Amino acid sequence: MIFAIIPVKRFENSKSRLAQVLGLQERITLSELMLDDTLAALATSGCFEEILIVTSDCRAKEIASRRAAVVIFQENDAGVNSAVALADAYSAKAGAHATVVVPQDLPLMNTRDIAGVCALAKAGPCVALCPSLRFDGTNILLRKPPFAIATHYDDNSYESHLQAARAAGLPARVIESKNLMFDLDTPEDAIELAKIPDGMIAAKATASFIKSAMSDGSR
Repeated sequence: MIFAIIPVKRFENSKSRLAQVLGLQERITLSELMLDDTLAALATSGCFEEILIVTSDCRAKEIASRRAAVVIFQENDAGVNSAVALADAYSAKAGAHATVVVPQDLPLMNTRDIAGVCALAKAGPCVALCPSLRFDGTNILLRKPPFAIATHYDDNSYESHLQAARAAGLPARVIESKNLMFDLDTPEDAIELAKIPDGMIAAKATASFIKSAMSDGSR
């Protein structure tokens, strides 16, 4: 069994780097759309026994419930590593043999990309990861078993996860997928997403919102 894990900040605290081009309410709306699009893609892939979100946001909880995802609720945001650790404990207890940590801001990620990642779990114990375009973050992290390595998000997590896999004596597979490496994090990312043809974008609601927002001449 493979479980997906989506750590979700309170929407007010999410996507602060987009404040240059989006107001607070727009960033909240964007976070809602990204989460819903991501949950839909993961569910449609059919690759996961369970999809987990870890959040302290009641709005995220409602979106996840509509998508039949399992919600692990926190009283307060405690960072991505803490959120994933809670999901790891749940996954191990529930009998998952592998987990895939997926952020909610990968608008190009499609079901084929997801299936390709999950196929790597057919081998023995391993770690597979996809870096961000800047090779500083980790956009996808597959671990088999769930506790194969602890997570090290923030502060150049890509290199930290590679080093953790090596220290654990596990093979580390690097996934260089353009779809998975593109995340929506900065104004430059928003501008780039607005230029991409709709047919190449899996997260339709997210893309539509960004394209509408970026077409506003006042930005």
